Amino acid sequence: MIRKGISRIVIPLIVIGLLLVPATTAFAQVGTPASVPPPSPVMGPRLAPPVDPVSTRISADIVYNNFLVPAHLPPQSVEANAVDNGRVQEKPGRGIRQVATSIALGWNLNASANVCNDFNGLPSWASTAVSKNLVAASRTDLLTDWYAGWGPFAINDGYYQAKNVAFSMEQSVGPGSSFGPNQQSLKIHADHQPYAAGVGSPLIPIPDGYQGGSVQVTVKYLIWDHDEGGSFASAGPDGMDYDWASMGVKADAFANSAVYVNGYVRGQWAEMTNVVPLVTGAHNVMVLLQAQSPGNFNSNIYFDDVSIAFIKADGTAAYVQNCKLAVQ
Repeated sequence: MIRKGISRIVIPLIVIGLLLVPATTAFAQVGTPASVPPPSPVMGPRLAPPVDPVSTRISADIVYNNFLVPAHLPPQSVEANAVDNGRVQEKPGRGIRQVATSIALGWNLNASANVCNDFNGLPSWASTAVSKNLVAASRTDLLTDWYAGWGPFAINDGYYQAKNVAFSMEQSVGPGSSFGPNQQSLKIHADHQPYAAGVGSPLIPIPDGYQGGSVQVTVKYLIWDHDEGGSFASAGPDGMDYDWASMGVKADAFANSAVYVNGYVRGQWAEMTNVVPLVTGAHNVMVLLQAQSPGNFNSNIYFDDVSIAFIKADGTAAYVQNCKLAVQ
């Protein structure tokens, strides 16, 4: 299930990677708009402090008393919890349901047509192949990774701490039992800490003749179902299913707003689709894949198989074949 709408807060973002592009993104409001800082690029390697273990933890009492109450929760968290309706894990410890759907079998994601980014090329992960042309500050590690120009960013305001967020390739979820050296998905998590983070695409050129039409972006996502039921320490009596996935599309990559859809399905692979009218005069679009958890849950969110199509007013569509940047 998805919810669609234009985010209320638009704040600056710098997408890092092989291409430095001024852009913007948005997260759920925390306090007043002035309290929400711009997302920060996350660059590795993070040696001091190291990414694992988390060096600064927010206690469960502080999280619960100051944030995990309806008056302070992001509206997306309230929606996510309502959609899940208190459903617990399929079995204790099993955060991915062993069910067959049209797009997946358990943690194994089926192949899709017209995919422009599948996160599969091992040499395109910055942690595995760092070009000699990149400066030392651009080098990364397995938990501060970025993929083919899809650069990571995170909110860093004291509550959400960018240094706790890990961006990494994932072989067991997505490829599942079919994983190999070129079968991966993207994983975002923060080791049981609150986080608001994502990755931004490179510039995606609008083909000639499609101005005045629309762009359709689809992505597969999976939210680990951490709901064990019971006490707050094990996710709360109602599950407290407050984390969610989202996808933003900027019809003009250099504009100050994006249109978002939110993904609330948990425990199995699902799909978000966002169709946005193109902007007169724009030459490029941009895609933002985001994950957010306001609590200290075992929140793990995965993304895979991005598909982008430009559509003319008469319905003619052109799929983007490649929305990645080559490693230089």
